[in-house]
Amino acid sequence: MFSRSLTLAFCFVVLAPALPAVAQQSAWAHLGPHGDLVYKTTPRGDRIPDFSYAGYMAGGVALPTAPVAETLNPSGSDDTAALQAALDRTAKAAARSNHPVALLLAPGDFHLSTTIELRGSNVVLRGSGADKTTLTLTGEPHLGLRVGPASAAGEPEGRLDPKLPSTQASTTLAPDIYVPNGSLSVRVVNARLFHPGDTVLINRPVTPAWLHFMQMDNLIRRGKPEHWVGANLPTERTLAAVHGNTLTFTSPLMDDYDPAYGGGTQTTVARIATPVRIQQVGIESLHIVAPPRRIALGNPAFDAITLTATQDAWVRDIRIDDTTTSITITDTSQRITIDRVDVVDSVTVTTPAKPFGFSLGGTQTLVMRSSITGDKIFFAATQARNQGPNVLLHCTFKGDTALEPHQRWATGLLVDNVTVHDGAINLYNRGEMGSGHGWAIAWSVVWNSSADTITVQSPPGTINWDIGTTGERVLRPMPVFDNQPKGPDIPQGTVDSPGHPVIPDSLYLQQLRDRLGEKAVHAIGW
Repeated sequence: MFSRSLTLAFCFVVLAPALPAVAQQSAWAHLGPHGDLVYKTTPRGDRIPDFSYAGYMAGGVALPTAPVAETLNPSGSDDTAALQAALDRTAKAAARSNHPVALLLAPGDFHLSTTIELRGSNVVLRGSGADKTTLTLTGEPHLGLRVGPASAAGEPEGRLDPKLPSTQASTTLAPDIYVPNGSLSVRVVNARLFHPGDTVLINRPVTPAWLHFMQMDNLIRRGKPEHWVGANLPTERTLAAVHGNTLTFTSPLMDDYDPAYGGGTQTTVARIATPVRIQQVGIESLHIVAPPRRIALGNPAFDAITLTATQDAWVRDIRIDDTTTSITITDTSQRITIDRVDVVDSVTVTTPAKPFGFSLGGTQTLVMRSSITGDKIFFAATQARNQGPNVLLHCTFKGDTALEPHQRWATGLLVDNVTVHDGAINLYNRGEMGSGHGWAIAWSVVWNSSADTITVQSPPGTINWDIGTTGERVLRPMPVFDNQPKGPDIPQGTVDSPGHPVIPDSLYLQQLRDRLGEKAVHAIGW
């Protein structure tokens, strides 16, 4: 009897299936009893912001499939003039129909000796597939495709200039009220002249007190002072509602506004003329190839795509080979989706300074299901005074460099289920690099991602979160030059569940689900 019982027990242990491990959750954003996210807040009200507003049409909207207006075949010689003329005809057809229409490029190789311009709304440039239609960049180095109105053609970098739009009404934030990161609403002194649908520019001055608090007032290189962020931090928003003296925006703020450091009545809120942007523009299903060239960064280069002064646009199903910078989103662009873009660089630059794969200078940009393979390249980087939300979702990067916000106070970046092979994820103080890049990023999240090494630092008064991420955590001091003594290592930011992914698997998709429902998640292909 004893022997038979022992045998039965042994069989039960061997044959019973293992119970699943209990999935971990983060206190900062976890699933509540009703299946939606519950957030931990700081005593001042700061929390992980809602990134789900990133992407085409502010997220959760399927990219359109435009009908074909014209088909163009390659000529076998230079196709620049023919392609530009066909795009211009397509733009006229789009203007007549007032909805997106496509120029279809037939299979084959199109040779481009100068930049092709997509200058009008509702124009889609579509190849017959990334394995069938190729744009080969030839001649002197140049940009392949530029998206943006003709009025912005002389502004390749794009600039959100607080003096550029005409100011029609102006107020300030309410005095002595701290506005937390992630806020959808703010109180102002007088909202009488504001209305839903208005475009507003929120402009916070960079004060000496804030520079000192951030320890950015003493950057020196080659014996000369470096200047970090300039005089102000502007960001554009659209009003969703006005109630009394409370303004509600259509997308959240990705920075805090502290009366002690330029917030309160020092921050102006001005109604402005809506900036000129083209809309409903797409580039899809083609291959862009440049001749492999080892050059110093800053020399004339073949680049792939730039979007400037563009809204509600997309780049999808694209392969890019051997351009120097792959895709640039300037700070006059917003609500852009980049989906299934694969970049391969077979050669590297010869300088310590590195180009960008995805340069995210705008706001509400979503990069998903994309990849970059190559060395000496920043896989993805935010730019100066760049307030998100911006999102990298389910991307794979391989090479010896990093996913790394680049310079001068960007805020609101989500790195969600991103894998970096042989490289790093760095959200940190770049100090005296460049001409004084300083604190590059704040109020950002690395979620369920992995890299060989990870450095996530939090600027004073803010948080950068490192949650559910795998990789060796590396402490670094602020970079200095000219044989200056190194300072102490800067502590890691807020680390939660290191080496153990948390649920929900994707922060962006869960936030989108919470805001717009499951249909919005399905609409973008998940």
